[in-house]
Amino acid sequence: MGESIMLTLEEIFPPYGLAITCGDVELRVLRDDDLPELVELVRGGIQAPGAPMPFLQAWHEEPFSPGSPDGFPATSLAWWWTQRAQFQPQKWSLALAVRRRGVLVGMQDMMATDFTQTRHVETGSWLGLPHQGRGIGTLMRQMAVGFAFDELGALECGSGYIVGNDRSAGVSRKVGYVDNGLQRIAQRTADGTIGVTEQRMLITPDTYVRPDRPVSVTGADAVRRFLAIERRPASESKT
Repeated sequence: MGESIMLTLEEIFPPYGLAITCGDVELRVLRDDDLPELVELVRGGIQAPGAPMPFLQAWHEEPFSPGSPDGFPATSLAWWWTQRAQFQPQKWSLALAVRRRGVLVGMQDMMATDFTQTRHVETGSWLGLPHQGRGIGTLMRQMAVGFAFDELGALECGSGYIVGNDRSAGVSRKVGYVDNGLQRIAQRTADGTIGVTEQRMLITPDTYVRPDRPVSVTGADAVRRFLAIERRPASESKT
């Protein structure tokens, strides 16, 4: 028998080989090597002063307690690792680390359930405070939505923001999201659980606003195979 060749990590888990690049901004699936930098980014702050708490749970406000199982960062690590462990074609989550000029600046999440039937992707994102207000949030969302439409064949992407979060609303509208109804949700804040109103948003290929610079994608074929997406993107059938 011939000598076997050891598989790379990207061959074992193809999402690790995905790279979405536009100018000096790059999106790649979060790796364990990214975690120390990510923890420091969170500690530097996410929530802008005066803005409503943006998440369903105030994980970013948990006490910093390294080595403790019930404080940050252990609680967040458990969530990120769980998404990876439960990754399957029927329900998946891509936690994309966003880097600008090599520096980690935020996270862009893409999630789907029964995607081959629904062709629907949910998006969520955040930036560290020092990197907000520079157009990065708009660009990274454009990159993620473009990947969903062009490479995965999504028909729509959904998102939402807490009413009063004007920055998030502005980013969504710049990318092409339109209002898709209000709903009441529960938020688990540092001071307890409260009820808030969420504005749902939806974007389709017809409303999507593309970046003004080219976007390059590598590793998409392997990701499609891993997600059992057999047919080519819907956008290609129109050309």
